[in-house]
Amino acid sequence: MFLLLSVIFTLLTFAKSEEEKHVNRQYDGFKLFRAFLSNKSQLMELKNITRSINMLKSEENNIQIWKVHSQPGMPAEIFSGPESERKLLDFFDDKKIVYSTLIEDFGLQMRVSGETLRYELLDEWDEELITSIEEFDLGRYHRYNSIIEYMQLIAKENPKIAKFESIGKTTELRDLGVLKLGYAPFTNKTIKPIFLLDGGIHAREWIAPAVALNVINAFINNPKWRSLLDHIDVHIIPVLNPDGYEYTWTRDRLWRHTRSGPYKTTKLCGIGDAPLCYGVDPNRNFPYHWAETGTDPCPCSEVYPGPTPLSEPECAHLAAYMNKNKNNLKAYLTLHAYGNLIIHGWNYAARTYPDNVEELRVVAEKMAKAIVQEGGAPYKIGSAPDILYEAAGGSDDYATSLGVKYSYTMELTSGRYENLFGGFIFPERGIKKEAVKVLPGIYQLALQVYKDDLKL
Repeated sequence: MFLLLSVIFTLLTFAKSEEEKHVNRQYDGFKLFRAFLSNKSQLMELKNITRSINMLKSEENNIQIWKVHSQPGMPAEIFSGPESERKLLDFFDDKKIVYSTLIEDFGLQMRVSGETLRYELLDEWDEELITSIEEFDLGRYHRYNSIIEYMQLIAKENPKIAKFESIGKTTELRDLGVLKLGYAPFTNKTIKPIFLLDGGIHAREWIAPAVALNVINAFINNPKWRSLLDHIDVHIIPVLNPDGYEYTWTRDRLWRHTRSGPYKTTKLCGIGDAPLCYGVDPNRNFPYHWAETGTDPCPCSEVYPGPTPLSEPECAHLAAYMNKNKNNLKAYLTLHAYGNLIIHGWNYAARTYPDNVEELRVVAEKMAKAIVQEGGAPYKIGSAPDILYEAAGGSDDYATSLGVKYSYTMELTSGRYENLFGGFIFPERGIKKEAVKVLPGIYQLALQVYKDDLKL
């Protein structure tokens, strides 16, 4: 079986070699603009320009919409390559759109600020074996293999409260690891409520897995956190998109998608022959109201929802895991970056909310208050359409559809650290400070599950 899996992995790697061999994204000359769009037609035109440029599949001719709001007048953040910059600025000027430049040269800024986009170094970084929990630095970013080794060591050294499992294989045959934390029931209850937390569904958002790992550490080493495990179980998947995450280390630091494909389509893209494009936005791939809003059927899009619901094995495994545990799954939190937001449902449509929306808001306010009390920035609370945009097919809405009482997305960080704006690229030196600030908010959600259990 191992030999067969090795052969399959080799074939998958070879099949992608032609697509990958020229990719080593440095992002020199790329800029990040902040623009104020005054109406929805401008937003649609911006999306059309982005699609037409990205269809050219040129490394320098590329636009990414990093942040956008469905409400007119709110700032959008648009990332542009040097060849596409002129077309983007012409659009701004033609529509009299007010804009400013947040980052003058993304590649240069990353190198000057101590982050590296030199993939020959990244590829060798953090490949050492972890032999003890103490060797694992929670203030660093880590390769996926090291994260798995850390989780396995936690389970090995804490057998009474920790268990490591793989919930399935990814497209590239990596194990999708979950760490299950909790004491065996000591009352007449045979089943405990579950709080499920994940991070890294979008590959480039490294701060999310880093914070998830700090949550694991808190439950293991902080007596206040650990005491909750008498009454609740906590399941943590630090990296939900391992293939994409590894790709950000070795090829493209700003990769967002999974690594399935290639996908080619002509009709749905609407602008001639499409190039081969890889990956799916995993947070648009879940079946609840799949592909209804906030998506694009063109495979080259940043928000391509996939050819079918749960086409991505990572999403299918998470959905199956949620379904298997749905009778006991009481809270779900998925960590993203960036924006300082706590998002509740529903996210597939505007002005549409779960029946318990008031409870969701009360708990979110407790989370946000705890973050501020620890010195963190204020977190804005609302559904995605209220504070960002409509987005169907997300893991959070899917959890809510299964009856999970408390389901949230947290957008970590403001995108800025020490007066330097990096967006999705949050500097390693800020990990511990960010974790210290946001962990009290996450604790409040776990505490709520604990309190609900005591009432039963």
